[in-house]
Amino acid sequence: ELRIGWDLLIDIDSKEFEYSRIVGALVVDALKFHGIENISKKFSGNHGFHIGVCFESFPKQVNNIPIKDFFPDGVRIVANYLKEMIREFVVSEILKKNSFEEIVAHSGKKKEDLLDKKGLFDPYKLVDIDSVLISSRHMFRGPYSINEKSGLVSIPTEDIRSFNREDAKIENVKFSKKFLDRELAIPGEASHLLIQALDWY
Repeated sequence: ELRIGWDLLIDIDSKEFEYSRIVGALVVDALKFHGIENISKKFSGNHGFHIGVCFESFPKQVNNIPIKDFFPDGVRIVANYLKEMIREFVVSEILKKNSFEEIVAHSGKKKEDLLDKKGLFDPYKLVDIDSVLISSRHMFRGPYSINEKSGLVSIPTEDIRSFNREDAKIENVKFSKKFLDRELAIPGEASHLLIQALDWY
């Protein structure tokens, strides 16, 4: 009853940092394709990235239903829509980096464990895209906190493609950027994304 909206927050994680970077950059591209400019990007502090869109960017209602009532299903639907939208691009980008045989050998998984039901390479067996903050127990690492496993800082970044893990070492961190900066949110700019995702669903 107290909820007025929800932020879209996507957690991208893989044992291979490079795969997380590929997927993260493609998710950002997909959001921009839908006309969204205020996209928050943050290194998770270990192997992945967090990508966010402020709730103020979503419409106040869709089909006369208040936006708050699309939680948590709206978050899941948008995340899955984006996941399917970029799937072929993810496959292409990963296979440019490594052959399927190299991926199998390096991942430590069996070949069949990396295939989908149609027998095709499923990149999401290597990279996890999760919609976070949809349950009371699911939290995400706060900006500028230190990852206890890697010792790296979870820092906001301007560009995922050019992000370097060295930037996240404590001695290199600059407190120059916010994550989910509501002052930059453009009201309604994520309307097209939500409507397209609901139509896809």
